Amino acid sequence: MKNILVPVDFSDCSKQAASVAYLLANKFGAKMHLFTSLELPRNWSEMDETERQQDDWALETLQRGETKLSELKRWYADVPVETTCTDSDMVRNIAKYVQEKNIDLVVMGSHGASGKSEYFIGSNTQKVVRSVHCPVLVIKNPMERIDFRKVVFASNFNKDDLPVFKHFKNLIKHFVPEIHLVAIHTSLFDAPYPILKDAMKPFEETCRPLTCHSHVYQDLSIDEGVRSFSREIGADLIAVSNHERHPVKRMLIGSNVELLVNHSELPVLTIDY
Repeated sequence: MKNILVPVDFSDCSKQAASVAYLLANKFGAKMHLFTSLELPRNWSEMDETERQQDDWALETLQRGETKLSELKRWYADVPVETTCTDSDMVRNIAKYVQEKNIDLVVMGSHGASGKSEYFIGSNTQKVVRSVHCPVLVIKNPMERIDFRKVVFASNFNKDDLPVFKHFKNLIKHFVPEIHLVAIHTSLFDAPYPILKDAMKPFEETCRPLTCHSHVYQDLSIDEGVRSFSREIGADLIAVSNHERHPVKRMLIGSNVELLVNHSELPVLTIDY
C-alpha cells in the first residue's frame, strides 16, 4: 500500500478518518493524500489563471481551504502528505484523483443516513463507495489503534468474488487476523447450506496460511445478518465485495453494501472488482 486518500470536510467525522489513514500510512510506509472539495465554480480546474484572478470570492474560498488543509497536515508531520483542493463536484473529482494518483485505499468517515436519504440522496460516503474503483474503508467511530485481529468477509461466494477475496487477503494479512467467511441465508429461495459451504472451499484454500472459519448465518436480511454475526463473534472489521447496481434497482431493493456502510458501527471495507 503506497497511497492512501482521505476526503475531508474538517468535521470531527472526517478528522477521525484522517487519523485512521495516518495510522495505516505509518504501518505501511505509505503517503497520505488529504483531499477537500470546496464551493468553487464547477469549471474551476479548466479556468486559466486570468479567469481565476477575476473571481475574488472563489480565491478567498480556496485560500481558506488550503489554510485548513495545511493546519491539518501539521498533525501528520512524520508521514508524507499531499494536499489537494478541488471544486464542488466532489465524487467525480475523487474518482479522477484515485486513477491519476494510483490510490490504493480511500478512508472516509461517515455518520450514515436514514429514511429516504438512503435511497434518493445518500451520504457523500455512499456516493464515493458507489463510484470509485479501489477499496474504501468507512469509519464510524474514533480508533486509537488499528488492530484487526478478527475480521469478517461477507459474500455469496460465487467465483467472481474470489479475486476480491485475494485482494482483501493481501490488504489484511499484515495484521495476521482470524478470518471469518460468512454467507447470510435469508429465505427458502437461497442456496441450501451444503451448497454454500461447498462454495466456500476455494476461499478457505486461498486464505491459507491465515486462520479461517466458514459460517452460514440465518437472518431476515443480509445487512442485519452480517452485522449480527459480526457482533456475536466480536469482529473488528467487516469486508464485502462492492457490486455495482442499477440506480432504479437500488431504490427498489437497496444495496447491501450501502446498507452496511450506513448501519454498521464497525469499520466496513468495500472492495470494488
